[in-house]
Amino acid sequence: MKTKSLKFKFQVLALAALSLGILATSCNKDKVENPLDATVGLDDELYTTEIFDEITEIGDEAMDMSETMESTQKTGVKFGYNRLSDCVTVTKVFTDSLITTTIDFGETNCLCNDGRERRGKIIMIHSGRYWDGTANITFNFVDFFVEENQILGQKNVTQRINGDGNRESTISVEGTVLLADGTGSITWTAERIKTIVEGSLTRAKLDDVTETSGGAICILADGTEITSNIVSPLVRKNQEGCFKYIVQGIREILIGDSITITVDYGDGECDNLAEVTTNGVTKVVEMKRRR
Repeated sequence: MKTKSLKFKFQVLALAALSLGILATSCNKDKVENPLDATVGLDDELYTTEIFDEITEIGDEAMDMSETMESTQKTGVKFGYNRLSDCVTVTKVFTDSLITTTIDFGETNCLCNDGRERRGKIIMIHSGRYWDGTANITFNFVDFFVEENQILGQKNVTQRINGDGNRESTISVEGTVLLADGTGSITWTAERIKTIVEGSLTRAKLDDVTETSGGAICILADGTEITSNIVSPLVRKNQEGCFKYIVQGIREILIGDSITITVDYGDGECDNLAEVTTNGVTKVVEMKRRR
């Protein structure tokens, strides 16, 4: 199977206006269809989900440095990070039992290693041992923009080592995306659990495989409510060429009061394709990363 371009907008466009369906089937991704005349905002919901999910990944990379140093600057190019690039400055300040980490993308857009343009700051405040025990982390945003869309709100993460010896995070988000096109804002409220099921014992990110479960509510700029539930854990692989996309798992999504959609991300193959189904009809679509 051929992986499609990684630089387009999210378009999950197999929706009710085309009388498509709800039937989660195993992924046969040989044929890709992208209908262009029927969206009800699912692309915006997926985009918002990705933006807030990536903040945790950025935070993990920022924490991957010696805790004996009060301030450090690293380049993503040198250390092979998936998201942080050499236009990002990471500063850490220790106060009693707290560590405040500032991830500064600068005042002008910084092209990150994942292809997104970001500017402004993410502020992480955490207590506890991040890599080998329980830690509580709060993310806040200062003039933070992703692709000209301003990110507001707060993200809280409680991390622990679970019974299998893997790092497991309970994540809650109350977030808002102020849209750059002036059409309004998207709000996103989520409660999720993310587990590093492979690579948890190493500090390296590239060997990580994660599984995420939970649900979220997204309110679009036009007031449409989208409720999503992960019915089979969403899997990401951090290896090069794979980390930008969910490669396995199933989400059930309710748009408004009546439109139900299933998104099936496949069987673990590293591509940007998913099956979107409703009313028994399935379309294979590209998961694109820009709004």
